[in-house]
Amino acid sequence: MTMARQFPVEKRIRAMEQTREASCELASEAVDRIPWLRRRLLSWFEQSGRSFPWREPGRTPYEVVVAEILLQRTTAAGVVRAYSGFIERYPSWATLAQTPLDGLENALRPLGLWRQKALAFQHLAQSVEERGGVIPRTRAELERLRGIGPYTASAVLAIVYGRTEALLDVNMTRLLGRLLGSPGSPEAGAKGPLHAFALRLVSGKRSLEINWAVLDFGALVCRARRPRCPECPLRTRCWSFIKKRHGDPPPFTGREEMPPLLSSS
Repeated sequence: MTMARQFPVEKRIRAMEQTREASCELASEAVDRIPWLRRRLLSWFEQSGRSFPWREPGRTPYEVVVAEILLQRTTAAGVVRAYSGFIERYPSWATLAQTPLDGLENALRPLGLWRQKALAFQHLAQSVEERGGVIPRTRAELERLRGIGPYTASAVLAIVYGRTEALLDVNMTRLLGRLLGSPGSPEAGAKGPLHAFALRLVSGKRSLEINWAVLDFGALVCRARRPRCPECPLRTRCWSFIKKRHGDPPPFTGREEMPPLLSSS
């Protein structure tokens, strides 16, 4: 059976129009609906968000940075098992700076990338000690420290110093990319459209909770494999879900495909 018989021209036009209408509505709401997204995410987070020791109030810059380095390419569950023991064994930058590299490697062996993390900890501890044991308060100064990249700098500024920062990791990138129809990568940093939207999303009250809500939602619901779309409270505004629900109508001359909500231009 030909595609034309499967999809008479009238149905093809209507299917495309419905898809485009849904997309246009979402496109105009990509920013306008941020309050709606915030309410949905916070409501979900209050019921289903994850609890980690490094999220507890009063964590020091040292404890925050340690957690972020441990979490690199490692599951949160694995870091939970190692975090408290690591902090007890190495309670300060000075302790880390004085620890031989092989000692750090042995302590980190149960986690992934243990050699790279041991080097990162050693270099960073030495850099911080040279600054009197003080973690800087500005992004530029943070990123000049060996071992701290853009994401870790954002985490320190947001968690420790209460700044408005978007913690754009792979989970947040995947969730917002699907939601807005705008693929991106964490490496795009502040230059990407997803980062611009994420920053607006987390701006305002409860900024850190919104960040954590998005991270947890991406890890538990909007998963890389087998996302749990039927139980997703964002699905009625999700570009990916709407596109999947409508399907991909056959090409129709003179009509553009469903556009993404955000453009990289």
